Amino acid sequence: MAKEKKPTKKEEEENATSFEYQEKSEKKEKKETKKSESDEKYDTLFNQFVRLQADFDNYKKRNASLGTSMYNDGVNDTIVAILPTIDSIDMAIAAQKDEDNKKGIELVKKAFMEILKKFNVEEINALGEEFNPQIHEAVMSKDDPDNEGKVIQVLRAGYKRGDKILRHTMCVVGK
Repeated sequence: MAKEKKPTKKEEEENATSFEYQEKSEKKEKKETKKSESDEKYDTLFNQFVRLQADFDNYKKRNASLGTSMYNDGVNDTIVAILPTIDSIDMAIAAQKDEDNKKGIELVKKAFMEILKKFNVEEINALGEEFNPQIHEAVMSKDDPDNEGKVIQVLRAGYKRGDKILRHTMCVVGK
């Protein structure tokens, strides 16, 4: 075995200085590591926050449009349920022979139509128009060379609300 050499005072001082420097360096690295870890954690949490906020904004927009859509669907369904009543009123007007009774029934129909107008519901004017399968429902055709491809008789009125067709006009088309 070789005899170990005792360090000199100068070497001891250098080692102590080196040790102190190394210790300071390690502490500095730990601080930087802690700082960078906390910065990373902050960035992660901030990104999660931003995404969550964007998701919530999208949720609010989606629900707002969904609410409007559900309201419009409910109004449309209610109006479609009322339309047969208006058809019955039309049949009562056509069958009525007494003029006073006829005027009374027409006033009831007028009241119904005013309510529908408040909800932006319009009757589709079809008589004499070109047949359009988007808004008309042809149930018969009749020979009429002067009105070929046109609606020559309306059997049941059609209605629309805005751009949405609530009920197609049932009609007879000339051929």
